[in-house]
Amino acid sequence: MARPINALKKINNIDHYLIKYPSMRRFINLAIVSYFILLFSSCTNNDFRWTKYTAPDGSFSIRMPASAKVFDRQEQTPFGKQVVHYVSWKPSTFELNKFRLFQVSYTDCPARYTIDSSHTNVSLDSSINLRKRDFTESDINSEPIEINGYSGRAFIYDPASENVVTIVKECVANHRRYDITVIAKRNYPTNNEIGDYFNSFTVLR
Repeated sequence: MARPINALKKINNIDHYLIKYPSMRRFINLAIVSYFILLFSSCTNNDFRWTKYTAPDGSFSIRMPASAKVFDRQEQTPFGKQVVHYVSWKPSTFELNKFRLFQVSYTDCPARYTIDSSHTNVSLDSSINLRKRDFTESDINSEPIEINGYSGRAFIYDPASENVVTIVKECVANHRRYDITVIAKRNYPTNNEIGDYFNSFTVLR
């Protein structure tokens, strides 16, 4: 029992010291507050170091956060089960950020799915409808768009019950299906970054 008593005496001595020297108490309080401000700031990062990412085969380029990860996954697609290539950025586990995801993915689109505009449109509709299921079983409207002159589809998932907004754009170009996605926190000024991100996507060949 000697150790707890000694520890208690040390605590009492510290309290007595802080009472006797109030300026020291203020200094310690300031140090504690500064520490937590620094900790919070280190976990909050809304400024990215952006870089131009170009696909290894030179097929496209896009502006991505420099820490984006590149990986492949075998997935079910509108064209069957095949490899989907990803370039993806997410904030770290404890990072507070107004963005949740920047991601571009691509997969081969066999020529028989795009032999004419009607086949291409069917493929785009199938692809965007399958993508919606990643977020909800509810019906979401999608709109026809163009990306770099190529036909595409887009939707916005913005449920009132969640604090994020998801924007997905897809197109088929040179026998590839591209998917470009951003997830951002609601009620934050993100329009400029989102616009720059989507506009930076360029089909190179």
